[in-house]
Amino acid sequence: MKLLPTVLLCLLCVGFLVSTESRAQAPVKPARAVAYSLLLPGLGHKYINEGSWNRTATLYTVVDVALMVGLVSSEWQRRYLVNSYQTWASSYAGISTEGKDRSFYLTIGNHLSSDAYRDAQLRERRVDLAARVNDPEFQWSWNSIEDFQRYRDLRGSSESWSQRRGSLIVALVANRLIAAVTALIAARRQQDQVIEVAVTPDSMIRIALTL
Repeated sequence: MKLLPTVLLCLLCVGFLVSTESRAQAPVKPARAVAYSLLLPGLGHKYINEGSWNRTATLYTVVDVALMVGLVSSEWQRRYLVNSYQTWASSYAGISTEGKDRSFYLTIGNHLSSDAYRDAQLRERRVDLAARVNDPEFQWSWNSIEDFQRYRDLRGSSESWSQRRGSLIVALVANRLIAAVTALIAARRQQDQVIEVAVTPDSMIRIALTL
């Protein structure tokens, strides 16, 4: 996620190069318009519009930049909360954060202590899971109910930010696909207009006389 600002800067540089190229190019190529739109929504419409930013191109790009900023922000917030609940567990549940995976942090958020976890597994006749408590690295005990609940709140908030991050990624992909499809339609429409202008009644008469 630290690379996102750099990626955004590179995309804007590509937009400048597309602008320079579009002023000198001849007919619009639909495939190129689609490729530019997938790279950065709005570039395809800018390319079709002879390198000028029209309302459609600007809208797609602004939406994409806003989504990227939201993605960076949500990822930063998620990582901050993950670090917060891990530190909280280390301070108030007596665990070592080294080498612990997500499953472990989910487990200590569902049981007040490793002894309570073992009792719950034995009641369910999951002897293999209950035996995990024999490992000193898999032992914990929350100092109080308040500390336990605070941990659950922090972890729940981090999960919410993680889901928001996923939604933003889906929105970024959707914005590119929609921009690519609309750019393709616009490019083909422009090609059709060029053909209609080129084949005029006068040109048809001249071709007939030449034949």
